[in-house]
Amino acid sequence: MKEFARTLNGREYDCCMFTKQEIQLAKDIGWIIVTGASDDLMEFEGAIYDEGSCFDGGKVFFSKEEVWNGEDDMSAFPNCIEAIWCGREILDENGNVIPWTYKTDIPHETFMVYEDGNPYCRGIVLSVEDLK
Repeated sequence: MKEFARTLNGREYDCCMFTKQEIQLAKDIGWIIVTGASDDLMEFEGAIYDEGSCFDGGKVFFSKEEVWNGEDDMSAFPNCIEAIWCGREILDENGNVIPWTYKTDIPHETFMVYEDGNPYCRGIVLSVEDLK
């Protein structure tokens, strides 16, 4: 997983930042790629293909199959990732604010996504095997 995250590092933010082959590989192995989109979404690709709302940051709950949409019993969604939007204390190695970062107790690897050469998101890769 660490090597996979390393291959994703440095991508430019857009709708096609991951190849179909990378998404399929993550799906086949049971890995989930998590990134931010716009100012209000946490996107899941790979073993889970879904998104969670987190305008200005917030917590997104999910199961091994899908993200909680607020209509179902939340007890079926025991995993959580907290999105931090423009946390001024979260900087890259050059002192630039990273708009999207995440906190979770789930074991994961990180990678950086850029927009026009500036930090956009510190994405994460995690394994379905580590989920509740």
